[in-house]
Amino acid sequence: MAVLKLQAALALALLPALALAARPALLPGATLQRHDGAAQQQLQQAIRTSSSTGGSSSLAKGNDRDKDHPNDANMRPIIGILSQPGDPAPDGQSYIAASYVKWLESAGARVVPILYDMSPQQVEDRFDVINGLLLPGGGATLAPGHRFYDTARQLVDLAVAANDNGDYFPVHGTCLGMETLSVILSANYTILSPFDAEDAPAPLLYTADAKDSHLLRSLPADVVENLQNKPIAMENHGMGLSMTALVENPDLGKFFKVLSLSLDKSGAAYISTLEGRKYPFTATQWHPEKNAYEWTPHLHIPHTTDAIRMSQEVANFFVSEARRNLHKAKNILEEDDVLIYNWKPEFTGRHAYVGQEKDFEQAYMFEKSDPQRDGVDHA
Repeated sequence: MAVLKLQAALALALLPALALAARPALLPGATLQRHDGAAQQQLQQAIRTSSSTGGSSSLAKGNDRDKDHPNDANMRPIIGILSQPGDPAPDGQSYIAASYVKWLESAGARVVPILYDMSPQQVEDRFDVINGLLLPGGGATLAPGHRFYDTARQLVDLAVAANDNGDYFPVHGTCLGMETLSVILSANYTILSPFDAEDAPAPLLYTADAKDSHLLRSLPADVVENLQNKPIAMENHGMGLSMTALVENPDLGKFFKVLSLSLDKSGAAYISTLEGRKYPFTATQWHPEKNAYEWTPHLHIPHTTDAIRMSQEVANFFVSEARRNLHKAKNILEEDDVLIYNWKPEFTGRHAYVGQEKDFEQAYMFEKSDPQRDGVDHA
């Protein structure tokens, strides 16, 4: 294990020699949360080495530049969220955790559910109504022939094509959503690897590419620094994307730049934040929606004032991006028919006994959409 950790630290130090490398770099005056003795010291040294270039200093100084230009082309933004099968949905149904809906609504957007088992034509019809796409966290098999993956792949293809045609269309992936984007854009179904990061809130270790990040420059400077100095990014995953995997899959490295790394409980580094180089795509292995809207006692979700402010500002950024898109329904009646308001959230966080684990306070449940669609449902 010590050898593997040393190799990981050395890999981080050597990555600047690679064309697609992204080097951890702290903002001036920042501190690093320490989790693991020797391996952490080695990673700290790699960070100091890359910080000596001064590459990230402009992030704190110029951080407010992008947010000074709000996107107000669309005053009625609608975000699509992809549903998925599995707990807490009953067999034959799918769900969307209500925390994602609340998170987007808090920033001034409305939500349209896109059911994972819709027909390709139904998916395309929904795409024409929404101004952005959120691929949520959860659990699913990320391979062709599985309906969640196939529908996510169709949506990503539609989003890429829209942007290629001058139709600005943002996409954000959270946790499973980031993993889904990584698999789709690399076309590698084994690109992910195990990490010990369940219930593991962590600080973000920024890379040299962070200084030019549209996402980070759009956030208030104190939020960017708090994400780096405090473990307020809620990590809760068993799989993830390593820097080695990114380097070995050049198509993914050409699409995304790495904004941050994080450490799992063993001290192993994984990619925690991605941003599109050309496309308005962002992805976080961490959950910005959980800080304000999930309260399960079996997870150590950060609910501090700084964590809640961060959650809100990240939501503000994504919805602001969606305001640049001008998709809309043919008329108000069509819009009414597809909005999330047609469904009622259920209290899925109610405990039957003390100590029972519940993942979501509330969730929306959806009946099967297209029983004839090819593919399997199970995760």
